[in-house]
Amino acid sequence: MFLNHTISKRDILRAIRRGDIVFAGHAKLKIFGRLNCRSGKRMNKVHRVFFRSEGEAIAADFRPCGHCMRQQYLHWKNASSGLKIG
Repeated sequence: MFLNHTISKRDILRAIRRGDIVFAGHAKLKIFGRLNCRSGKRMNKVHRVFFRSEGEAIAADFRPCGHCMRQQYLHWKNASSGLKIG
């Protein structure tokens, strides 16, 4: 996990091009999503974190975004409420 305020904008763009950053998240809300998500682009940079993979975000106890990752979000929601998908 990378904190937005600890990395320069140029280094962030390089990491995205190399594939080192694939997802972004909101540190306080514990939500992560795709880099092109409209909801994610509106978040305050102070709270933004970056992840290399979906697994890394989930391991950090972040949940998928309900807008850009709808299927993953619904799976997470059903799993956390104890409902079976089916």
